[in-house]
Amino acid sequence: MAYTPKLNHIAGACALLFCINSQTFAQSETQLSPVVVTGEKGTGYVAKGAMIGGPGGTEEVELKDAPASISVISRDLLDDRQVKLISEAVRTDASVGDYYATLGYYENLSIRGFSLDPATSYRMNGMSLTGEQNFAFENKERVEILKGVSAMQAGASSPGGIINFVTKRPKDVMSATVGTGERGTEYMAADFGTFLNKEKSLGIRINAAHENMKPFVKNAKGKREFVSLAVDAKLSNKTLAQFDVEYQDRSQIGVSGLMLLGNATDGSNARVPTGIPADIQLNRYSWVLPTEIKSLNTGLKIDHELNDNNRIFFHLSRSEVKINDRQAYPLPLAGGTFGPTGDFVVSDFRSENELRRNDQVQMGLSSKFNSGSIEHNLKYGVSLLQRSIYQGQARFDYDYANLLPRDNIYSLNASISPGSSELGPQKKTLDHQQNSFFIQDNMKLNEKINLYLSTRFIELSDKSFSTSGASLGEFKKNYLLPSIGATYKLNSKTTNYISYSEGVESGTKPIETSFVNANPLKPRKTDQIEIGTRFSPTNDSLISATLFRASRPNEYAGQYISSGSNAGKYAEIKQDGDVVHTGFELSYAQKLTKRLSLTSSAMYLEAKQEGASTSSMNGSQAVGIPNWRAVMFADYQLPQVENMSVQGGWTYVSSKPVTLDDSLSVPGYHKFDAGLRYVDKVGKSKATYRVFVENIFDKFYWRDVSQTYGSNTLYPGIPRIFRATATFDF
Repeated sequence: MAYTPKLNHIAGACALLFCINSQTFAQSETQLSPVVVTGEKGTGYVAKGAMIGGPGGTEEVELKDAPASISVISRDLLDDRQVKLISEAVRTDASVGDYYATLGYYENLSIRGFSLDPATSYRMNGMSLTGEQNFAFENKERVEILKGVSAMQAGASSPGGIINFVTKRPKDVMSATVGTGERGTEYMAADFGTFLNKEKSLGIRINAAHENMKPFVKNAKGKREFVSLAVDAKLSNKTLAQFDVEYQDRSQIGVSGLMLLGNATDGSNARVPTGIPADIQLNRYSWVLPTEIKSLNTGLKIDHELNDNNRIFFHLSRSEVKINDRQAYPLPLAGGTFGPTGDFVVSDFRSENELRRNDQVQMGLSSKFNSGSIEHNLKYGVSLLQRSIYQGQARFDYDYANLLPRDNIYSLNASISPGSSELGPQKKTLDHQQNSFFIQDNMKLNEKINLYLSTRFIELSDKSFSTSGASLGEFKKNYLLPSIGATYKLNSKTTNYISYSEGVESGTKPIETSFVNANPLKPRKTDQIEIGTRFSPTNDSLISATLFRASRPNEYAGQYISSGSNAGKYAEIKQDGDVVHTGFELSYAQKLTKRLSLTSSAMYLEAKQEGASTSSMNGSQAVGIPNWRAVMFADYQLPQVENMSVQGGWTYVSSKPVTLDDSLSVPGYHKFDAGLRYVDKVGKSKATYRVFVENIFDKFYWRDVSQTYGSNTLYPGIPRIFRATATFDF
């Protein structure tokens, strides 16, 4: 059932919205017009360009001209939905779903049904981020989502696509935000920007936040501290340097997922658990420590114009994450499921001092020139990516022989004690390198046709080690990854495109404590063909439709082992057959009137398994992927109260398979959200009050179904929750 806030929390939320100055709702439109403008905000939900559309994120491209499916989540939309996590940010895009996005740990996502690669699928200003972190949004101007094979932009990565965070740049701004929500979360943030000289050639932007997290899951409290700095320095009339650094310290008790219920000896007669509250917490023992994630992301971009037609770029970044992973991990019984009445085995899992680091250097040249009647926009350069992972021997304590201790999802066994085994010293477990050369030529053949030819030559190298230091194997191979696309302008408002791309992604490295095979799997080649159209009936609108087909080798976990020396592990992760994802996307964003803004999208997806050695898998929809997903969010400014807007959101997700053979699924659902925004003046400052209610009808649903670490894991969706913020622009 939903969590019902205490009276003082409701009063606090109302106060944030209605504690307004002596002005009344009857103020005139002329008086309020200066209030409605919110600096760099107020752009609505329609975006025109994206940085990630070009090779390596070297420059922004117009969405209507890109031969790829790209969506942009604006700052306005992030604010109105009071986004705190990446899974919340992407909920307005039907092509993006959760994939092991558990509360209290770092989240991962899927795009077009393909899980993203935490090594290469997340970017900041076009450069690589370590994906094993909770991304902060206080210093983000927008979130860009490129869907599909993205070798040209990111090298070896998931065929689902990439997510790019564009940071706020320096400007004259000073604002503060306070907020509350859920079980009394306390939130404060500040945004300050200025120029340090009168020529405005040197500017800074500082963002900071503090949060005491009291989420809808009662025993999942945590805290977060965040600070960031952005610096823009115009070194000359032709040289611009941009520097970013952000640091976040986040600790929170993790929330474990559930499994199917089945026969205690062989997992037969499996079924989805029922009677589960949305705020269930299996990680609920007094000795459980919070998971700690500290992230430091830095980036430097230098762009220099040689002349009107030639520009050189130099980009440098480091992303580092330190994790203390602690969880009372729920394990299956002998059959690979929880017991028929909800029993499960409890393991005290602790992995301390994990370190993941991405270092990237990228440099190149962008040139414009004519060859006869053809206009060329040529970009070429090199990219060097080094990814390192350090881990120690983890604690994974429970009684293998007797499958003890046991707990039950419906009743707490408070007598369970923590483990006692020692943790091992930190050792390097992965040395991953991508050295690549990329080239792209955007050729304008005439006023209607643009041709895009590009390729990336990549040297992919992996060295893997166990936590004891033993070598698990080396891999080194070269790949040539071509991409070709063309756009055709029917008229000034409509552009069609077609593209074909090839890519590669690293094979999975099985977790030592979960699988018999610890050797990394071989890289997987991917390919994709895409056809799309974009239509802009007005300057404040963008409608797009896309057909796509992408394929890659399939990976899945083998049978659960319940006895012997490998008890408690899965037989293996193996590559077997292929998965072919074929689908259709439709998106629509428009400022329909002076008062009404709308953003919506829908996706139909068939994610079929082919060529598997287990015949029952062939033709089945892949685990956790719905056929249909649709979302809509609208903002309407009330004519009777000019400074108040009402908002509404709708989400539909169809049923999702839980098993590889599609024999069991979780039902689909509809979810509705609502919000209010009120803008006013407080003295000489502007105040924006927001209230957002998610899942207003308190619908129970399964938010995330994924095969993670070998198990078919299920996560309940968020129940009805309230959030409120007040932002003051000075």
